[in-house]
Amino acid sequence: MIALALLFMVIIGLLLVIVWLLQKYFDTYSSLHTSENSQMAELQRRFSIRQMQAEALSCEDEINVIINERLIEMEQKFPTVYHEENYPQEEAEVLAETLKNVLTSYMNLLNKNLGNRNPACKIIFILIANSLFMSLC
Repeated sequence: MIALALLFMVIIGLLLVIVWLLQKYFDTYSSLHTSENSQMAELQRRFSIRQMQAEALSCEDEINVIINERLIEMEQKFPTVYHEENYPQEEAEVLAETLKNVLTSYMNLLNKNLGNRNPACKIIFILIANSLFMSLC
């Protein structure tokens, strides 16, 4: 009887060991599966961050291109740096010429904007601009 009781205890012990090993196997398997998901999520997050950075850089590049084009247009309209080979003028003459261009363009703008609405203001500005223009000549 004791031998039969010991046999049942050994069988129950072996069954408990098998259940424990199966639990450990499934825990390990599930942790491997979730770690792959977390690694995949981490990779996707890093990839999305890099995509956002690339989009931001492309937007910055587009903005820089537009700004550079407008700066080139402004430089062509109102040159600020004269090369001595192309323009052998002195700095005062360059400043006077630039100021003449600014006053001329401002007078044209004033003529377009004011029209006949305020002739007194227009006449005063034209007189001031002409006196400055003549003093620079």
